[in-house]
Amino acid sequence: MPASPEPSVPSARSRRAPFVPGVRGDMEAAVASPEAFAKVAPSVPRPVAYLLDRRLCAIPRLGARDVALWEWVVSYAIAQHPDGLPERIHEPAIPVRPALVAMSGRTRLVQPRELADSLVRLLGGERQELSIDGAFRASLPEWITPLLRRDLYGYLDLAALARFSTKGAPLLYRHLVGRLAADRVRYLPDAPSHVVTVPVAELGEILGMPAPHRMGPLRIRYLQPALDDIADHVTAFTVEAEEAKDERGRNLAVALSVRLRPPEMRTSAARLLPAEDLSFLQAHPDAPAFQLRASTLVKLGSALPSRRVTQPKAGSRRRPVAALGSEMHAWRRIWLTALDEALTGSALTPGHETSPYRGQRLLEAITRDGADQAFWAFVMAEVESPDLQARLDTGAGIEPIRILAAAERARILRFRNARADRRRALRHARAEGTLPPSTPKSKMTDLQPMTAPVPVAPPVASAPEPAVPETDAALVALLSTEEARAEAKKLWWYWQPASEFPRLHAAATAKLLLDEDLDGQFPIFARADEAMGGEYRANLAKLVSTFDLPRQLHEDRVATRVPDFIDADLAETLVTFLGRTLTVPVQNGVTADPKSTLLRDRAFVRERVVKARAEWQERAARRGDAYVRGKPRTFEQVQREIYGGAPLFVATVKDRDGFNRAAPPPPAPPPQPEAKPPAKAE
Repeated sequence: MPASPEPSVPSARSRRAPFVPGVRGDMEAAVASPEAFAKVAPSVPRPVAYLLDRRLCAIPRLGARDVALWEWVVSYAIAQHPDGLPERIHEPAIPVRPALVAMSGRTRLVQPRELADSLVRLLGGERQELSIDGAFRASLPEWITPLLRRDLYGYLDLAALARFSTKGAPLLYRHLVGRLAADRVRYLPDAPSHVVTVPVAELGEILGMPAPHRMGPLRIRYLQPALDDIADHVTAFTVEAEEAKDERGRNLAVALSVRLRPPEMRTSAARLLPAEDLSFLQAHPDAPAFQLRASTLVKLGSALPSRRVTQPKAGSRRRPVAALGSEMHAWRRIWLTALDEALTGSALTPGHETSPYRGQRLLEAITRDGADQAFWAFVMAEVESPDLQARLDTGAGIEPIRILAAAERARILRFRNARADRRRALRHARAEGTLPPSTPKSKMTDLQPMTAPVPVAPPVASAPEPAVPETDAALVALLSTEEARAEAKKLWWYWQPASEFPRLHAAATAKLLLDEDLDGQFPIFARADEAMGGEYRANLAKLVSTFDLPRQLHEDRVATRVPDFIDADLAETLVTFLGRTLTVPVQNGVTADPKSTLLRDRAFVRERVVKARAEWQERAARRGDAYVRGKPRTFEQVQREIYGGAPLFVATVKDRDGFNRAAPPPPAPPPQPEAKPPAKAE
């Protein structure tokens, strides 16, 4: 009988509720004032069908603030109906003040009378008399609800809509966001611009130009002002326009080249990582002025795609693979190098004089925005135009290792000096009397009398006992017979050769037991395994897959290929927990829940295997630096062991098939002629 696969468990995607995109930013904090609205810059998700619909563009006398108000009313209606919008959307009391803030992205605050005029242009009906602390009513048309169903979506920046000053800018912005979402365009550092080709007549309708649509007036009155407005206020992408003409010089279409900008910190979502992955920052702190939060690194790893993994092509349904943990820490090491460069003033690359976040400009950004914001801006500037990372990207030479080691040493000294300054300031404050003296530590003994009664804590209700797992009475009865005990003892000795020589006999024994012997020699255990859903066979399959690596076509399919990370202790653990554990309680007659025991053993073994593989890979990466017994290692050698001698980043290029491959190393610079000493004056 062939080995059965491991029992399938529901994936995390099937267990969780359907994903619903949410608003980026705190809406309540944003509507406090126009300044707060511009700082928070909330973004709302909109489906592609809604973004590409042109009925809003056809409204006569439509203005930029009218579009901002329209999106605010739609956002308010969606927030009021979280379970789904009704067919007829009627909001009788929408607050006036937040709507005025959502329209006041420019210098002048919008007045209630302008809001009333905008409502008449958008929705029609009678003009409402409004006050700043009052409310207004709005009834959205019936074609809105079908367009707001779940689909591919893009995010509209409400702060950008509030800052637009031309009519065509918000309409073109909405259309471009919809086209990018429909084409599944996502940010990749080396990706080319995405070209959106729009015919002249269609572009005129999008920009709200009345017919007839001629290219000259369209370019001068609508397109160019909209492009300038988008360039000034949109932070998600940049747009360039190029006209396409036929052989006779007639304008046919306009090609809009859209290039995504690096993501912003406020709009990036953090993925979930285990706590041990974030403990590195706690073990390697910096001075308080330069200390980074762990959430900033997590957001960075979620926002930037990995350069070590092949990314999907444009238009693919697969999302880009997020940056790996090693790449996140590589950016942190480059950040420490930039800090050391700024504090010491020793320039490492020409970008020290030109980059906006290098040298003294980096220190000013840290003082103004904080270390996390400055770190994010520095990384995005390096992503757009690599300069310092290219200097430290060789990996094989000793000079980058020395630079990184010097930056790490400077971080340690900064932290120690800051800690000493804090302790010194605390001592001075206590000596001057501004702070109470420290409480001396005292040891309590039984001979010291108690001066005050110890307050008795109220009785705490005991925690409920864990629920006893339901056991299969027939299964327990089957494994409690004398015949089952005899089979368990026989199975125990069956595993004896594999226990003594696991690397030689473990995989072969498990395969033989799966194929023939479990059904032939151990029929009681075979019936019990069928009643448990094949959990024992799953353990045996796990033992075979761990001990025996998959083979290539040219390799022998008989001999066992044991992975290098399996040592003697791990091999014995695998045989004991995956093969023998079930036989012990059966022999002793204490079988209570054998299925849970098998599942627990397999989970335990899986954790041990993952940890052993990771430790072996780490040791293999550190073998590049030779170790001399009796000779102390330098700080640079220790840092080189930490970095593994590998490059911080792997530069990739696309081959002819469109796949990312490792780029060839850059050519060596030409040798410089030796400088001759100046000639002596006669």
